[in-house]
Amino acid sequence: MPIFAFIFWLVISLETADDDLIKKNSKLIWIFAVLILIIIGFYNYQLHAAREQTENLKKLYQTKNDSGFLALLREGHSYIPLAETLEKISKVTDEEDPAKVQKLIELAKSQADEADYYLGTLIQFSDSYVNDINPQFMVNHTVMTSKKQEDMYIFASQAGVFMTMYQISYNYWKDKPKQIPQETKEMLHSMAKELRALDDTLQEFKEKAIYAIEWGEFSTKEQIKDFTQRAIKPHLEKLIKMKSEFGG
Repeated sequence: MPIFAFIFWLVISLETADDDLIKKNSKLIWIFAVLILIIIGFYNYQLHAAREQTENLKKLYQTKNDSGFLALLREGHSYIPLAETLEKISKVTDEEDPAKVQKLIELAKSQADEADYYLGTLIQFSDSYVNDINPQFMVNHTVMTSKKQEDMYIFASQAGVFMTMYQISYNYWKDKPKQIPQETKEMLHSMAKELRALDDTLQEFKEKAIYAIEWGEFSTKEQIKDFTQRAIKPHLEKLIKMKSEFGG
């Protein structure tokens, strides 16, 4: 801004100056003009360099996220152990040893915490660059590129199993006699079934991730991200519905 203010001042001064003054200071004016051109050229160069650096950083961020997403999908996280534990809890009887039941519940909490964290991380790495969107801070201090991605992250948080198991653990700990209500057992059985279905879906995309890592182009990676989110959303919707009916 100071440069343009100086140019404006110079133009006004030349318009108001008389011819004799201009002739006397013509050499000085030419020096000023050359200096202004040099400054403007340097400014434009720096601006171009800054923009280029920003674009390079965006590409590096994109490459990191693409690699991270595909690696997470390829290595995966199996929901089967959690599903098996939920099934075991759903089958306990009222005569079961409370210590044994509590141990199962605590195991499910730990497994659910890992599963919830994995899914949230996977979604964080599913940035889309089709529309050349800049990364920005979003919910829970995450860095993502779109409202759609943020909504999916929130969706996954709402479908998380950990808080449900935390509530079940608390209820079982304080209840006397220590029993798990039948409706809770039915919900856990249904959740286990849905988690198995979610695991099957992620296994399908695991094969696609392996191929993309070896041969995939940019468009292929973007499609895998989009298709993965679309495919897991129905599973999350069902889990959220189960939790809402349970009250957690």
